[in-house]
Amino acid sequence: MSTFIERIRRMWGGEPAGIELESMKPPREPLRRRDKIIIGVIIVIFLFVFYVMLDANKYRAVVHIVEGRSKVGVNPTSERLDFGDLAQGTSMIRRVEIQNGTPIPMYIMIFKIGSISDLIDIDKNFFRLAPRSTEKIEFAMYIPASAQVDADYTGRVYLFKIPTFGF
Repeated sequence: MSTFIERIRRMWGGEPAGIELESMKPPREPLRRRDKIIIGVIIVIFLFVFYVMLDANKYRAVVHIVEGRSKVGVNPTSERLDFGDLAQGTSMIRRVEIQNGTPIPMYIMIFKIGSISDLIDIDKNFFRLAPRSTEKIEFAMYIPASAQVDADYTGRVYLFKIPTFGF
C-alpha cells in the first residue's frame, strides 16, 4: 500500500513527507459553454417534470360491492372518486370538472391504477384544454356479475395538466 502512495506522490511531483492525498488531485478544467448549456437544459427539464408531478390532481377511487339487485349507495364527496356501494350489474357515473385559469393551453392526461382500474371507463382522456376554459370528465363505473360480493375495489386516478405553451 505504501508503494502505491509513493508512486502517486512521485507522479504528481510532491514531496514524500507532509503531503495529503486531497491536495494531490489533478487540476480541473473549467466547464465549457456547451457543457453549461446541457446542464441548464437538464435542470429546466427536471424542474418542469417536478412541477407537473406536484400539480397533478390525485384522486382515491373506491367502490364496495354489495349483494342484491339494483342496490346503490352513494357517498357524496369531492375529495375522492367514491362510487359508494354498488350491486353486481349496476353502474354509477362520477364527474370531475377541470378548470384552466391560465393563458396557456394544457394537455390533459389521466391514468388509473389499482384493482378498480379495470372497472372505470373515462369518457375523455389525452386531450387539449384551451386557455381559461372548463371541461367535465365522466368516470363511469360498471360492476360486472362476476365481481366478488362484499369486496372493496380501490385504486388511484392521476390527472396531469401539462402546459403546452401554445404548441
